[in-house]
Amino acid sequence: MERGMTADQLLAALWRRKALVGAIAAAVFAVGAAIVMTRPSVYEASVVVRVEPQRPGEEMVQRTVSELIEQRLLTVRQELMARPVLQKAIEEMNLYPDIVSEKGMEAAVAQMRKDLTVRVEGETAFELTYANRDPQVAAQVTNRLPTIFAEETLKIRKAQAARATDLFNEEMSQMGKAVSSWEKRIAQFKVDHLGELPEQLEMNMRGLERVSHELQTKSEELRVAEARRSDLARARNAVDSEAGRLEAAENGLTRALVSARTNWTEDHPEIKRMQAELDGMAARRKEAEGRLWAERAERARVAGLIANIQKEIVDLQQKAEAYQSRLNNTPKWAHELGVMNRDYEIARTKYQSVVSRKVEAEIAQELEAKSAQSLFNVISPAGVPVTPARPDRMTGMLIALLVALGLGVLTGAMLEMRDDSLRDGTEVRQRLTLPVLAVVPDMQGKTEKRVLMPSSGTRNNVQTPTSLN
Repeated sequence: MERGMTADQLLAALWRRKALVGAIAAAVFAVGAAIVMTRPSVYEASVVVRVEPQRPGEEMVQRTVSELIEQRLLTVRQELMARPVLQKAIEEMNLYPDIVSEKGMEAAVAQMRKDLTVRVEGETAFELTYANRDPQVAAQVTNRLPTIFAEETLKIRKAQAARATDLFNEEMSQMGKAVSSWEKRIAQFKVDHLGELPEQLEMNMRGLERVSHELQTKSEELRVAEARRSDLARARNAVDSEAGRLEAAENGLTRALVSARTNWTEDHPEIKRMQAELDGMAARRKEAEGRLWAERAERARVAGLIANIQKEIVDLQQKAEAYQSRLNNTPKWAHELGVMNRDYEIARTKYQSVVSRKVEAEIAQELEAKSAQSLFNVISPAGVPVTPARPDRMTGMLIALLVALGLGVLTGAMLEMRDDSLRDGTEVRQRLTLPVLAVVPDMQGKTEKRVLMPSSGTRNNVQTPTSLN
């Protein structure tokens, strides 16, 4: 039966069972000490890495990787614990060979996650701590992990920059084809409507003015030629009459000369006079005929001139009509050409913007490659640890001692609480309802003195004896 105990009773009980309590405490302490002493030593190495701000700034180069490198601190623990970084470190430094051979790479990565601690320090730095049984390996892994993380980060950023550049290349190719298509369409439109384009409006107006002026000039020349032909027509009858009259007179004079020669000799004065008169008449006739042919030639020339002028006037009128038609069609083609030019300018502006962004993307890609060595700066490299970080053997021994003592005390207390033996008068009075007359002590083999334990009270009017000699 279990019962309560006071502190004095507990101490007395523990003292009575000191051998058992000591044995249990010693056994438990030995087991705890063995556990503490046999646990392998684990060494921890730490490195502090500072994330350098990106340079140059956005105002100088438009970056294609929108995420700032400083923002990666928000997820640096997840990224450092990611499989690519840890697997590369395990493979490169041959970590956890037993786990890799028995359970595979995934188990090794999981174990390394347990041994790795990442803590963000401030706004631009983080601390990396790695635990391993070998202090040399702990230091090497700790110093190598930031480099691997930087390489993986830069690989991702380079891939993002390369994808942006490829995207701009594809977009530039498509926009270039669109611009070329619009240029061909506009060029063909200008060929099809050559002379009726808006930029040729002033030229057409000047051409129309010039043709109108030439028409006026040719009309004036035609009027003068018509007047000349009228004059020649009026003078033709007179010239024809003079030539005919002189020819008739010559014929008459010739007949008279022939008749006179039948009557006189050649030396006769009348024959000579008539011959001289006939020669003069023939000369005047020839002059009259010459003037007649000249007038006919002039009339022919004037007629030809009039025909040429009239033809030129017709040509000039056709030119004027062509210029006028061009001027009439210019507004219509101007609207269509304006729409085409507007679409072309939009496409060209987009193309130029894409080309500019492509150049910036290429520059940003080069900067990402060149800034690989300056994004992560190790400000406190890890040294080889001298003392193990765990286990704390002194603390472990102290805990083992405390646990051993606690188990010993608990065992003694439990045994005492379950023990029904009566050991003194107080327990007799507390646990029995009968009056206690006397208590016989345990003399433990001693006979030289006998003592009766006195009773502190009376029960049923019976006085308990106090001592026996």
